[in-house]
Amino acid sequence: MAITDVTVIPMNSEVVLRHQVVVVAGGKITAVGPVDSVKVPKGARRIDGRRKYLIPGLTDAHVHLLSKTELPLYVAEGVTTVFNLDGRPAHLLWKKQVAEGKLLGPNIFTTGPIFFGAKTKEDAVKAVDDAATAGYDAFKIYNSVAKDVYPAVAAEVHKKHLLFIGHIARGPGTEMALNSGQSIAHMEEFTYTFFNPKGNDDDHDIVYDESKIPQLTNMVKTSGVYVVPTIDTYRDIVHQATDINDFLKTPALKYLSPWTLAGLQPGVNRYSTGFKAADYDRIRTSLQFQRKLIKAFEDAGVPLMTGTDSTDLGPVSGFSLHEELHEFVASGVTPFQALQAATVIPATYLRRVDQSGTIEVGKVADLLLLNAHPLANIDNTRNIAGVMVHGQWLDSAKIKSILVALQANYALDLAEITHDLREDPQAAATYVRDKDPFRRVTSEAVVHICAKKSAAELMSFLDDLRAKDPTSPIIAEQSVNQLGYVFVRRGDTSKSIDVFKWNTQSYPASGNAFDSLGEAYVKAGDTMNALASYRSALQVEPKYPNAEFAKQFVKEHSPGK
Repeated sequence: MAITDVTVIPMNSEVVLRHQVVVVAGGKITAVGPVDSVKVPKGARRIDGRRKYLIPGLTDAHVHLLSKTELPLYVAEGVTTVFNLDGRPAHLLWKKQVAEGKLLGPNIFTTGPIFFGAKTKEDAVKAVDDAATAGYDAFKIYNSVAKDVYPAVAAEVHKKHLLFIGHIARGPGTEMALNSGQSIAHMEEFTYTFFNPKGNDDDHDIVYDESKIPQLTNMVKTSGVYVVPTIDTYRDIVHQATDINDFLKTPALKYLSPWTLAGLQPGVNRYSTGFKAADYDRIRTSLQFQRKLIKAFEDAGVPLMTGTDSTDLGPVSGFSLHEELHEFVASGVTPFQALQAATVIPATYLRRVDQSGTIEVGKVADLLLLNAHPLANIDNTRNIAGVMVHGQWLDSAKIKSILVALQANYALDLAEITHDLREDPQAAATYVRDKDPFRRVTSEAVVHICAKKSAAELMSFLDDLRAKDPTSPIIAEQSVNQLGYVFVRRGDTSKSIDVFKWNTQSYPASGNAFDSLGEAYVKAGDTMNALASYRSALQVEPKYPNAEFAKQFVKEHSPGK
């Protein structure tokens, strides 16, 4: 193929090359140069690039891949590489299928499952070793990793040559994270740690002290770590919290799966229900403060990468990357700098800058053809004429067909797992393992099957699944927990309580199982049972991920308080 007479923005420097020809063969760029010096090979397919602009394919450096069905959506929006930050074996399978050309989707890089912590250093090191052995690219940590365990994790991650990224664990804090070479998955993490004198998870204790920005900026720059601001995600959080009905008018939301969109609705939306009017000024202040950090980091040369946290929190696969670019520029970053954060910088971080991130001979042909100049207006990245991924060309008609078919494909997913649950539990278990790593569509199917069943019949259904295959991922703790939340979203609090109870009985050592039961009791207005559930969560697993919230709930609702 040859893209002819096109304006190329190669991203290896801030130049604009007009009247160029880009030749692609075997999935790689084989020639780039002026129209009068590059000969189009005989028989090559010509793509008219007149009055169009060619840039490298974009990277979303913070996603959560929920299903194979969503993968083409990234490509349709010009996102040709993603960094998945909570991996499962299914993601390794999809990565292989994409690389082999058997699945249309972006290049996939992925961490293993999020590491929430371990009781011993030995257990922590084993978690890193397991991730490396499985073939994951990176290791991600969360807030709750203890200070005495963290150094062992960091040392083993570097020993195994994994990428190291995550939240800033509250115990180790900002300085230890930076000194350990851990890249940061959200800009807001600095507000919870460096700008919080108490070092806790209470937003009320944050001091948005702009005089400390230079000190932090110097620390981050000196450390050499990369930062993924996910500023569009935080903007969406503010939007959902303060005006959920207006947020739900966002056009791109129509491309979410029905079960994901259901979780964003009023009454069940985690942000519109979790924040009160008294919180609005604080979260708006945080948004503006994070924008100032982006500008300060960029000016200092801190390597920033675009990331969106898509999909289940509101950002939509592919579409949200353009929102992130917009927010970068709104924060004071130039369009070229924003595009660097979506191309050459993540390619460098992902250790593939020799293969991608710029338009040069020998690079993989992951390209985005635009109808308007992105350096004149960053929003022009949305004006897509075509996308090339692994050398496969998607014109505007193909992109439209991907978008049109999406909802029908979601329906096919639901029909397939519903059939397997009823007729072939072993096939259902395979479906979950290979296609539904977070059991989102499977939980929807179970609810569909059991919609008219009594609570007793629902429990019997789960018991039957366990009897047929005790190791089935369908009745794993995470799966059942997800099922309970589907009932929460549907307003059936009674059944959600029954499901969460079943989970605590099946997994009595799980703090998360008791925590979810406590949340359901809160929604039911049953404070005493909620209190008992949160106490149980803390008793069986004192440092589970939501432990700080549980401690605060117990403190505030214990008799005599």
